[in-house]
Amino acid sequence: MREIEFRRFSTEPRRPDERETWLQFLIDGVSFLDLVREAELPDALAEQKERSEEFPTEPAPLLAGDYANSTRLSAGHLLGEAPDRVPHGAEDDEYLLLGCACGIEECWALVAKIAADEDSVTWSDLRNTYRDWNYDAMGVLTFSRRQYERALRAAFGS
Repeated sequence: MREIEFRRFSTEPRRPDERETWLQFLIDGVSFLDLVREAELPDALAEQKERSEEFPTEPAPLLAGDYANSTRLSAGHLLGEAPDRVPHGAEDDEYLLLGCACGIEECWALVAKIAADEDSVTWSDLRNTYRDWNYDAMGVLTFSRRQYERALRAAFGS
């Protein structure tokens, strides 16, 4: 089983009502975003090459890992209970993990199915809601439920 850590960060607000908190996930001590970037790289490079041939005068951005850590995700959402929200292009049984780097999480999202039973929590079927990229290299991520809930309590303070 894998080990997960949730780290919460808050932005410095320009106004008191603008403070946002976001979560960073670490899987076995490695940033989840870095793991996603590595899995997406082959498809992103192929797309970049195709776009540069089609539009040779325009630089094609490398989109692998072009996400922001999500804001406003609850512990219940991360345990596979009712999703906090379902981004555009996601199915009802998919949960938002990472949102678009533009700041609008629903614009381009990484989603997964989250299933929890008595002993484990599993993230499976990772997918980008906008591109048909392959995440087989990441496999199914299975965590001890006890360790997962401890990590959630540490991040959410409950």
